[in-house]
Amino acid sequence: MTQSSSIRPVSAAQWTPVGRGAVATIRVDGDLRQLDGSFEQLFHAANGRSLSQQPIGRIVFGKWVGGGSDGEDLVICKIDPESLEIHCHGGEAAVRRILNDLNQTGCPTVDWASQLRRSGGTLAAECAEVLSRTTTFRTSQIVLEQSGGLLRRQFEQLLQEADNSRDSTAVLRQVNELLDWSEFGQHLVQPWSVVLTGRPNVGKSSLINALLGYRRAIVFDQPGTTRDVVTAETAFDGWPVMLSDTAGLRDTDEELEAAGIAQARQRLEGAHARLLLVDLSTPPSQADAALIDNWPDAIVIGHKCDLGDCWQQQLPQTAIRASSVTGQGLDEIQRRLIAHLIPRVPPEGTPIPLTFRQSDLLQQIRDQLIAGYKKEACRILEQLIDGVELQINIKP
Repeated sequence: MTQSSSIRPVSAAQWTPVGRGAVATIRVDGDLRQLDGSFEQLFHAANGRSLSQQPIGRIVFGKWVGGGSDGEDLVICKIDPESLEIHCHGGEAAVRRILNDLNQTGCPTVDWASQLRRSGGTLAAECAEVLSRTTTFRTSQIVLEQSGGLLRRQFEQLLQEADNSRDSTAVLRQVNELLDWSEFGQHLVQPWSVVLTGRPNVGKSSLINALLGYRRAIVFDQPGTTRDVVTAETAFDGWPVMLSDTAGLRDTDEELEAAGIAQARQRLEGAHARLLLVDLSTPPSQADAALIDNWPDAIVIGHKCDLGDCWQQQLPQTAIRASSVTGQGLDEIQRRLIAHLIPRVPPEGTPIPLTFRQSDLLQQIRDQLIAGYKKEACRILEQLIDGVELQINIKP
């Protein structure tokens, strides 16, 4: 049969995570008429109908008999004329067998993101890929709203306004509003970095373990125990955070510890927030004061408050008295961190760029609008929506 260029070739992709599971989903995408006759050799529907006769949106029980085996009971469902879902046993062997059988009928296997990009476009694939990497309910809700059409509608509206209006002021304002949320959008899957620092033996490892709720860092009552950067991901109030336990800051001739301190300083420079610990059970020192002066934006933690308070009024007024043993101050530390990392939470219905590609193209659009090149801005907007690779030369 000669296929017209308008017929989209079929492909198969596993849409559930790779590995063992109770149920796996394989999605066949493309003009399903290309499978007429061959699919019935692989799947025997209990209702006796062929694939083309199966109603859309109806779950169909049957037996997969491809590969010459006795077959496996499973269900299929036609989502629309160009998409079919196969729900089978979640074991890797079962999935591999079905994909191999489909390959024999001329239905190649692709990864799910490539399949979605071909059917729904780059923007849809990006949103789905970001959604798959969210780790909390709160962040997934935000991404789900964007992938449900909110972001596409905003981009399409921008394109229409930029194309029709003589004055680009309103469009430029909306682009700037989108860019204001670009860093926030990327952190929905990339945790904010929080580094714990302080002099040796102030209890950084104990505090990170207490904040995590389980033991991740080694705790030992000897200065220099932590010589490498120990990291762990968690979530505070639904926001993903990566905590880093670093070597205590001090002057040392010990080569290995000095290397750990150098790593600690590097992490501190690039952190989104810093927790600076001082030991309340020992008198304040010049080294403590120097650290507080060097990192004025750090959240100061007066640690080991359960062992006494030798600092009294010398502790900064904004500092948090905390104990990893009793749990005092831990909730306040989390609240202060979230307020520092996320001073604004976008209201529901706010369009938010989710990827570096989207933010980068929006920046290019802003540059073109400022320079007065509206046509070039519209071309980049089309690229933003459709993912078409255009060679754009940003004019000065």
